[in-house]
Amino acid sequence: MRHGFAAVLTATLALGILAASAQDDGGWINRIDVERLVPPPPARGSRIEQDEIAEIVRVQSVATLAAKALAKHDNDVEDATIFAEVIGPRWDLSKLPKAKFLLKKVMEVDRSDSSSAKKYYQRPRPWMIDPKIQTCAKHADGPALDSYPSGHAMLGYELGVVLASLMPDKAQAILARAELYGENRILCGFHFRSDVTAGQQYGTVLAVEMLQHPRFHTWFLEARQELIAAGLTH
Repeated sequence: MRHGFAAVLTATLALGILAASAQDDGGWINRIDVERLVPPPPARGSRIEQDEIAEIVRVQSVATLAAKALAKHDNDVEDATIFAEVIGPRWDLSKLPKAKFLLKKVMEVDRSDSSSAKKYYQRPRPWMIDPKIQTCAKHADGPALDSYPSGHAMLGYELGVVLASLMPDKAQAILARAELYGENRILCGFHFRSDVTAGQQYGTVLAVEMLQHPRFHTWFLEARQELIAAGLTH
């Protein structure tokens, strides 16, 4: 079932004691090892894994053509333009240098931490467990041990939590889009449910850690003033 942002945020708050003990590495986030934040993926061959395979098949069987098209779009796009529809036509980062810089820093954290998390857990992708699973885009041949956590879900929530904080009047729509972005990984056949949940949780924690860091917070305030001046929030 869908956990939603509220459940992810609850888990994040429960991990506050871990966040408080993170170490400043001299950048703009106090990093925390992924194994301290999210549990291991379900065991190979477990009932949970079987149920997750069944969910992928079920979701794909009932999806509309429009839903499938959006899932394919989300598979191909990994940046803040995914929020354009919910933020509005003025969302043009080429005209918002402070916001563009801030989100660039978010994505730098995402690339590093997503890669290291996947290497740590080395979970096979769904089609390696069940070759009948169809994906919305071609995937590389050979072993794919990078399913957990979902990098798209991580990025969606890292960007979503930061953007929702920048534009609180649009927070509900932004976070709903972040959730859908993660859900579409299941429809696309690229991830299990637990991959998406772990990505949402880890991405949220990383976003909160960035927002609490003094250096990142300075950039955040500059970006927020820029967005206010552009009429994107108040």
